[in-house]
Amino acid sequence: MLLPEKASLIKLKVKAILQQQEQLQKDYLLAQAEVEKLKEIIAEQTKRIEILEDKNKISKLADGIQLGKRDITELKLAINSYIREIDECLKLLNHFTDNN
Repeated sequence: MLLPEKASLIKLKVKAILQQQEQLQKDYLLAQAEVEKLKEIIAEQTKRIEILEDKNKISKLADGIQLGKRDITELKLAINSYIREIDECLKLLNHFTDNN
C-alpha cells in the first residue's frame, strides 16, 4: 500500500472516529437531560409520598376520634407531638423573620 493510500485511509478512519465521538457526545447530553428529568420526578414523587403519609396519619387520628374507644392516651400523645412540632416551626419562623 502506497503512502498516499495509507494517508487517505487514516483520514477516513479519523473522520469516522470524530463522527462517532460527536454522536457519543450527543447521546451523553441526552442522557444527562434524562437523568435531571428523572431526579425531578423522584423529588416530586417523594413529596407526594410525604403528603400521603401525612394524610394517612390524619386519617388514622380522625378514625381514633370517631371511634372514641381507641387508645385515647395514644391519640393525645400524637396530638401533643403535632402541637410541639408546630410550636417549633413557629419559633423557627419567628427567629428567621426577626433576623431579617
